[in-house]
Amino acid sequence: MTGVEVTEALSVGDEAWWGGERGVAVVAWKGALAGAEACAEPACRAVEAMAHLRLVHREGNLAPFWHEGAWNAALAACPATEPWCVLAAADRALLVPAFAGGSPDEAVALLQPLLANTSVAAAATARLRLAAARGADVPLAEWPATGNDGMSRAMQATGRAEPPDPGTWTLGLGLTAAPLTGLGGFVRFVDPDFAFRRHRLTLSGWVDSSLQAGGSASFAANLPASPAISLAYSHGTLYRWEYGAAGFAFDRGDAVLSVGHTWAPLSITGGVAGLYAHRGDITVGEENYPRASVLDSLVMLPDPIDPHPRGPKQVVALGPHLSLRVADSKRRYNFSVGGRFLVEPDDADLHLDVTADFRVARPVGKGELAARVSGEVTPMESAWYLLPAIGGTTLLRGLPYGRFRDPVLAALQLELRHPIAGPVEGALFVDSAVCDGPHATVGGGVRLVLPPGRDNVTRIDVGWSPEGLGWGVVLGFGQAF
Repeated sequence: MTGVEVTEALSVGDEAWWGGERGVAVVAWKGALAGAEACAEPACRAVEAMAHLRLVHREGNLAPFWHEGAWNAALAACPATEPWCVLAAADRALLVPAFAGGSPDEAVALLQPLLANTSVAAAATARLRLAAARGADVPLAEWPATGNDGMSRAMQATGRAEPPDPGTWTLGLGLTAAPLTGLGGFVRFVDPDFAFRRHRLTLSGWVDSSLQAGGSASFAANLPASPAISLAYSHGTLYRWEYGAAGFAFDRGDAVLSVGHTWAPLSITGGVAGLYAHRGDITVGEENYPRASVLDSLVMLPDPIDPHPRGPKQVVALGPHLSLRVADSKRRYNFSVGGRFLVEPDDADLHLDVTADFRVARPVGKGELAARVSGEVTPMESAWYLLPAIGGTTLLRGLPYGRFRDPVLAALQLELRHPIAGPVEGALFVDSAVCDGPHATVGGGVRLVLPPGRDNVTRIDVGWSPEGLGWGVVLGFGQAF
């Protein structure tokens, strides 16, 4: 293949990408890559690098580890005077900034001199528009009549500066540990093309050394109403913490109630409304705890004053949920509010919870400061396991999940994130909340941020409680907020 032929093959892939035909795009990009590797023209080195940069968006979040060396080698062999080589360098800054360390502003500096080159003027304009969509302060020029490529043709045909969700599969592997709660790991796999093209299936599973285990599957259809179905399963132990004479105890005295559970919640959502249901078996783990360690609203107890018996109880609940979300990716804020109402037919028990969540991120030097204000209220007497809780991987990191529960929860979190090297970032955080009293944890951690977007994050955090409640290590998939 000649340089002209491989650039056109790459262009066919870009047009398919912007049109949502991701499978067609991959075939075209691989064809362009094979042709470029067999071609000695300077433009072929650029196409070779560009193909690797694009395939990262379809071959998983681990793909940069086997594509990075190839795109860097191709760019190193690409003459600096070749316009397509400059376009390829701009693509590296735009398409894989988290891994290659580039930025939209770096791409703008490379692209602006190309506007005077009629052979690539439209191709450069397309990338300038993509840089503007990703935060660069650059005026948007009119489309030149010459120098089109697949990206410029696709933008003009669709009116979109950004391609649709690239939809690469992701694999998350995590490890969690906290004092007295056990050690364990999880696996999270997401593939939007699993079974049905342009739909999304997420599979998750986890287990720890205290023999708690669970898994979930969610399916989101790419339809106008955006319906989503989520089904989860978990098996393990819930803990109710209480303050005793010897201080906070954990399942080793008269201060903690443990409840074995097998849980299967189902959620069906379309637009802003949906239906939530759960069914499960819960079993009291001990026979004779004093009344001080039992919540009066614990639904499995016929009379919380009397010693509660061992044995299982089936729990079924059904009800609607509503949610509203407003977000702006350019201004980096996200606000959501929602509610859920449940009825347990067997006991005629009712549950209502209302949640609100506001998140924002602002640049600080080369990093960013992220903040989150959130709250949850259960205005009627509810089962203990449905109450708002703190601890775990996202709120009051360093404490086990459910360390505190209360009908009212209000939280404020701050996190300073700063790049260290390439895709590695460092973070310092403060988590605070009012839930059964005021509590806080402080700590830090590192993040591995991989393409295609900044939501593709694997993180490890160490949190510590100034109250003397302990510390914990958490490794999770995705930012805490």
